Amino acid sequence: MNRMDALRVIDRLFAEHLLIVTCGATARELAAISSRSNHLPLLDSMGLTSAVGLGVALSHPGPVGVIDGDGSMLMGFSILPTLVCYAPANLTVVVLDNGQHASADGMPSQAARVDIAAASVGLGLATVVVDGPDGLASALDTALTSERFDLILAKIEAGNTAGIPFRLDDPAVMADQFRLAADRLRASGVPGSARA
Repeated sequence: MNRMDALRVIDRLFAEHLLIVTCGATARELAAISSRSNHLPLLDSMGLTSAVGLGVALSHPGPVGVIDGDGSMLMGFSILPTLVCYAPANLTVVVLDNGQHASADGMPSQAARVDIAAASVGLGLATVVVDGPDGLASALDTALTSERFDLILAKIEAGNTAGIPFRLDDPAVMADQFRLAADRLRASGVPGSARA
């Protein structure tokens, strides 16, 4: 599965939920699929995606998703033991693992030699590895109805989708739109949440 395949699945299942998105090509490709106020791309915050997602999940009653990359997850690797300590049941982290920094000319990431899923399991986190859209959709369906924190490692093909424009949105404006979307979801009782 390529990154766009994975992002389409995640976008569909988190269309009405809060979603924190890693920087670079991942954020740009998701924006090419859809641009939702309840989705927050971290345009220049590599290594912090899962940490931001944890903070949002601890303050929000409904489902919160994170799309992280293997390079970003390994850059902020200390988030894994922190997730063990907090493990909010409303948080699902999806790590898109292509073994490279695709936004940095395809430079190999440490994931070419470090098994993120094995590290996650070793720390005691509920972890599943998927390699296709159907497996990802099934894992996300399970995560959205479970009573535990879930980490999904999705194996994806290397590279970026050609012709995707840069995101030139003002990060402060996107953050404000995201905050307002979170407030609306909270005020509405977070519809569709099995874990609220």
